[in-house]
Amino acid sequence: MTTKKQERQEQIVLLLNRTGFMTSKALAEQIGVTSMTIRRDISELSNQNKLIKIYGGAKPLNNSMTVEFSTSQKMKINVDLKQEIGQKLANIIEDGATVYLGAGTTLLYALPFLIKKKLTFVTNSLISFNRLATSDCRVLSTGGELHKNTGEFLGQIAERTFDGLNLDYALCSTNGIKDNNVTTSSEDEGRIQNVAINHATKALIIADHTKLGRSDMITFRNLNTFDGLVTDSDISPKLKNEYSAYTKVW
Repeated sequence: MTTKKQERQEQIVLLLNRTGFMTSKALAEQIGVTSMTIRRDISELSNQNKLIKIYGGAKPLNNSMTVEFSTSQKMKINVDLKQEIGQKLANIIEDGATVYLGAGTTLLYALPFLIKKKLTFVTNSLISFNRLATSDCRVLSTGGELHKNTGEFLGQIAERTFDGLNLDYALCSTNGIKDNNVTTSSEDEGRIQNVAINHATKALIIADHTKLGRSDMITFRNLNTFDGLVTDSDISPKLKNEYSAYTKVW
């Protein structure tokens, strides 16, 4: 049985794999424990050769994004930022629109704001579908093969669901955006989002500011092909200016 300590230490390693160096203070804020607890965890993980302990924090053994977070792990990260993005999306999307909802956890946090808009949803996210099933919104699940780590339906069956559909918005997720490259961890995850975009009038990429300047293995689309990037208010003026060269930034 996994203990809270084991779960916390696993989360530390995963955070470092995604973001690179993090201070003890930043890790403590992300995970919701004291800096002293994080420092003890870092020392233990360093002794286990699971990370590199450096002054003020830690960094991963390598900087490649080789480990994908599970949905449950992602749900605990940057909650306030994801809720802020959810409110922004509700302000952007008009009442009654038909929306493809990708499988990112930021989009899960957006649901309480979006369901007030009387939207019709098409989603390949099992978790989003289950939550929408108890709302008053019309909802369609793609079906397909379930990718259990991220709780999303992928593959040709899921992609064929979009045949004949007309969407107002495709709300897409990403593991990282670097320069003009919007990335994810697998071709299947990227391909279903591209299919949805091809059936949508507008496409928005959703990412909190910690994903900017980071890259996962697969580039599934260029940022300048999106109608906008929706992020949080913690984005630096420099990054906002950089990404505004590719698309509109909210």
